[in-house]
Amino acid sequence: MIRMIALVLAGAALAGCAYLQDVYADNSGYESGSVPYEKIQFSGERATAAERAECEAAGGSVARDGMRGWEQCIQSFSDAGQACADNADCLGQCRLSLGDDMPEAGKPVTGKCQATDSPFGCYATVEDGRATPALCID
Repeated sequence: MIRMIALVLAGAALAGCAYLQDVYADNSGYESGSVPYEKIQFSGERATAAERAECEAAGGSVARDGMRGWEQCIQSFSDAGQACADNADCLGQCRLSLGDDMPEAGKPVTGKCQATDSPFGCYATVEDGRATPALCID
């Protein structure tokens, strides 16, 4: 039983890592492109002075984020909180937070555009006006 739980947890961790690689690979998690946006990533656990300056010049702030606690450049989206039906409606993702009344996956919903480019947290995305299964990324 413990082995099965460990395998499920390991699978969930790998799925979360794969998701982050997909999001950061080509900014595909940030769909609309109505305003040029580029995720600023740091090369290590802590931002170098040049990386910090690049982040701040883009309007971001450096903060420790995620389970590892590495420094990240967190950028806000100008359309944060606007109603949406799909990622194409947002600079970031169209999301439902777990604090909302979480509908069953596939049910028609209206989401809100995510506030920042941090991928961490628990939420469901909205695709074609329908809720996807919820996930937690950390």
